[in-house]
Amino acid sequence: MIRDTLFYKYSEQEFVCARGVETGYLPMDKVDLSNVNAFAAIGSTAEQMIEQVKNAEKAGSFVVFIFHGVGGEHSLNVDLEEHRKLLEYLKKNEGNIWVATMVDVAKYISEVSEQ
Repeated sequence: MIRDTLFYKYSEQEFVCARGVETGYLPMDKVDLSNVNAFAAIGSTAEQMIEQVKNAEKAGSFVVFIFHGVGGEHSLNVDLEEHRKLLEYLKKNEGNIWVATMVDVAKYISEVSEQ
């Protein structure tokens, strides 16, 4: 916000999507690409993050993790070992789980929605 004005509305067309701060697993046709649900992974364990991935699978949805650091030096941080365990799980299940950038997922959602 800039005073009482939501700045994002003036630049919204410049972005494919924007990460929000609410959690949840939405079907593609319910996703608001200007406010994509995400999960803060601040200090999360691999077990917690893997459970969120599994919940997204069950819901036929996806998960966006929020962290700005891996292994320290930032308050939005995930432990290096826990991050490694998550990546190992994703690699082990790459035949069933699509790991992509948020932009690629948003483009996919947009394409499917247009069909």
